[in-house]
Amino acid sequence: MALDRLGDWEEFSRKVQKHILKYTIPQYQNEDGESDQVGIWTASDCVNAIRRYIGRFDKNSRGEIDQLRDFLKIAHYAQFAYDKYRDEKGLPDVYPVAERMDYGVTK
Repeated sequence: MALDRLGDWEEFSRKVQKHILKYTIPQYQNEDGESDQVGIWTASDCVNAIRRYIGRFDKNSRGEIDQLRDFLKIAHYAQFAYDKYRDEKGLPDVYPVAERMDYGVTK
């Protein structure tokens, strides 16, 4: 089987997008529809959230499907941490992207 790291990532990325649409937004978006609790977090807060989910790994406390969901949450918090750290430090993107890619994710 040939390695397809980009294809694997694109498929995982679509799963994260669906998680955001189906779980994160309904659960955490504020009533104004424009903000959520992570908006006021720092990069360190996001890294601490990642640590929390990593700490739950393989504990079987919430079941195997929730373990898979935790991996999606970790990826999403990593994106938050990346953006917030970059902004806090005034850094450029490591790999600038000229345009947003549309993966065809629907609600």
